[in-house]
Amino acid sequence: MLKSLIYRLSIRSARHPWWVLLAASVITALAIFASIHLPVYTSRQALLPQDTEVAHRLNRYLETFGASSDLVVVLESAPRPVLESFAHELANRLRTQPEIAQATDRIDTGFLHDHLYLILPPDQLAQLEQGLSAAVKMPKISLEGLLNSAASASTSEKPSGEVDLQKALIGIKGASAFVREWQRWLDEKDAPAEIDFDPILKTVGAEQLGKGYFSSHDGKMLLLFVHAKATGEDFETLAPFNQRINQVAAELSKEYLERGLTAPHVVLTGLPAIEYEEYIDIERDIKLVIWTAAGLIGALIFLVVRSVPWALAIFIPMGLGAVWSLGFAYVAVGHLTIITSSFLAILFGLGADYGIFTTSQIAEARRSGKPLIEAIGSGIRDSFSAVLTAGGASLLIFGTLSTVAFPGFAELGIIAAGGVLLILVSTWIVQPAIYALIPPKIRAKKTLSKTIKSNRKIPRWLALIVVILAGSAAALGIRSGLEMGFDYDVLALLPRDSKAAEYQRKMVTETDYQSEIVIFTAHTLDEIRRISEEAQKKPSIAKVQSISSFFPIDAAQRVDAAQRMAHLAMQPALVQNIAGLNQQGLDGKSFRSIQRLLQQSLEKIEAYEEQAFSSGNQPLVQGLEELRSGIESLQASLEKDPETARLRSEALLRALLAVATDGVEQVRDWTSARAISPTDLPNGLRERFVAGDGTLAAYAYPAKSVYDPVNLDELMTEVYQVSPEATGFPTTHQVFSKAVVSSFSQGTKAAILVCLAWLAFIIRSPRGILLATLPLVIGGGWMLGIMKLAGLHYNYANIIALPLVIALAVDYGVWLSHRWMAMKGEDPIAITKDAGRVILLAAGTELAGLGAITLASYRGVSGLGIDITIGLMTCLASTLFIAPAIGLILSSSRKK
Repeated sequence: MLKSLIYRLSIRSARHPWWVLLAASVITALAIFASIHLPVYTSRQALLPQDTEVAHRLNRYLETFGASSDLVVVLESAPRPVLESFAHELANRLRTQPEIAQATDRIDTGFLHDHLYLILPPDQLAQLEQGLSAAVKMPKISLEGLLNSAASASTSEKPSGEVDLQKALIGIKGASAFVREWQRWLDEKDAPAEIDFDPILKTVGAEQLGKGYFSSHDGKMLLLFVHAKATGEDFETLAPFNQRINQVAAELSKEYLERGLTAPHVVLTGLPAIEYEEYIDIERDIKLVIWTAAGLIGALIFLVVRSVPWALAIFIPMGLGAVWSLGFAYVAVGHLTIITSSFLAILFGLGADYGIFTTSQIAEARRSGKPLIEAIGSGIRDSFSAVLTAGGASLLIFGTLSTVAFPGFAELGIIAAGGVLLILVSTWIVQPAIYALIPPKIRAKKTLSKTIKSNRKIPRWLALIVVILAGSAAALGIRSGLEMGFDYDVLALLPRDSKAAEYQRKMVTETDYQSEIVIFTAHTLDEIRRISEEAQKKPSIAKVQSISSFFPIDAAQRVDAAQRMAHLAMQPALVQNIAGLNQQGLDGKSFRSIQRLLQQSLEKIEAYEEQAFSSGNQPLVQGLEELRSGIESLQASLEKDPETARLRSEALLRALLAVATDGVEQVRDWTSARAISPTDLPNGLRERFVAGDGTLAAYAYPAKSVYDPVNLDELMTEVYQVSPEATGFPTTHQVFSKAVVSSFSQGTKAAILVCLAWLAFIIRSPRGILLATLPLVIGGGWMLGIMKLAGLHYNYANIIALPLVIALAVDYGVWLSHRWMAMKGEDPIAITKDAGRVILLAAGTELAGLGAITLASYRGVSGLGIDITIGLMTCLASTLFIAPAIGLILSSSRKK
């Protein structure tokens, strides 16, 4: 019945081609109009299930605070003072831009120092008060006296096992950092202008007390955190944001060069930069892929059929169906994503198959002497079963993808299924009209008698061995595919030369910051304080940023202590002693005392090192060894040129005394010390940590890469122990990764079952079913085996390769089975030769489309193209070389 219907439709189309083309043109115009207005959702959020709790939590945060991730500007390849001045100027300029809400180059150290009494640990605050009290009571002192007292204390002190090892290790690291700074003062050509306290403070966990810049572990990279004013994560938001930062940075770099300064190397990274780069790459690749695929497919068809009319009869229906699929996407889904937007090239290759099958049958009908119109109807009718079987299988396979939970795959399934259906409709209705208007010339075909060889040429037992070996290899490949690892690293999908990805990895390994942050929210200071304290204790978290330290529980007692210290700092003896030491300087006698003290320190370190080694405390041994090595290098420098070393050391001493004087002045200001509230915070801190409705936020930086599933699960387990309401990229990424893998497993199983059930329902012949499915199964197994041998892994982009290969390559076996049943009694090898010409052309068009995809710079797209290309080639090889052996076995069974 369907064959009769399609026969009548094709005859009517061939008799009234202009009406058909007019209707097709109207539909195409509507589809083009829809595609122009079809939005492309570039945000990864568009791929996620929106009805999950993690999505709701993230959306609530976005509504309250805005963007969930900062863009990170990395500065490097310039002297540290230049990096600092550039970072400061860049942050100031960025804050004035309309697209930018915040630009943070460092902590607000002024506010922090003014309120140091609120954030210092209680024991350090007590030590500071004790030190001030002792200093006030101290009589007039001399540097020589202090050095002698230190030497006496060093001689009398004995190693003890009763020490706080953690505090000891921090103290040792702090001493090593100071020794390195001292060495810097000796080594530099000109005496430094000021002490670089940042490395020293960082080793003791008090880097916020320094200049406050966000830096790498070695201090050679500085980081700026830039927060967008707009809350969206789509391209329309990210593009002006990224472009503005690049523009301002480029202008400042140009000014630095004009001033004769070294302009730092500037790189944008973090999720906003990565997603922006991702969209740019994919958009460029899609244009390249679509036009390249269309050109390659058209050229291939023309080269094979060597007829422009014949090529147009195949290409135009395919192209129209692909364009219609965009209109269908507008109606059915309403948007494209970074996954669905790249599928058009695959539709080109798949859609050409149907036109190739139908035109080959039309040509055969014309060779038999039928008139053109009747030949068109007969060709469409005779190929209908094969095209319906293959197209229906592809449609159902894509349809099963639409049932999975992961929206990225589900939407791909809907759009692809609709695209296949529309290409089928275009092939059955539009192609007859085009063929009738520009009928290709038909060349004579060799008769079967000239091509058929005896099927005795290959014995049945040999064919059986070939099939068994091929099947065994496929089974091993399937097993390998089940064991193949999954690469959870999203950064690996970006182009190989991606700077954003490169520096994102550097942030994980070389800093305590990365943009994939965990976000905690609370409505009270007590709750955010609890969250911050508990989160900082978790091994999976490197650092926590929070304002809770400004609001300690014992704020009243701290204020009292600060005011007492301010009173002590007012005593004149304190400043007089510091001024006296500065006036004395470092004479030769004191310099030699320092050298003796360093030697005594070495002897002491050796004793401590031996004790630490005996107790098996390797970190302590390493710390002591580093300190010993630093002191030995310092001694060598002091002895090499004693007078120069004395003068440099004296300059360092005076710099230390100047800092001490400033510190006393700052403590004097604590006479007005008081507890504060969130409204007293500077604008930068308040905007980042306090929302308009009073919601408080804390930001946790993971210690390890969140793209490793083990690290991610460990992180999220500990994060949810702190607060079940946590949000941020790691929370959604965990759900995202599990949804992808789960959907892949569900979609692949469903695709295989639906495909086999459909083929069985349509073909109904056990032999025909075997001939249609075995090459596909064997080719799929080979594909997985080759991927395993090549060291490939599943990732978020190529994980759908196997279902796509099934949908694309099912045509080969179906057409072979169709020809095998139509040419009953003929030699299977000869049948394969007859069908192989059409199959080769069909496979060639698909490979041309997929070959274009492999040219993409975005590795997620090109990797998918490579994997599908492998699958198509293995399925083609299986169809052309293993299917004849299967046919020999089946034909022998049939004859018996």
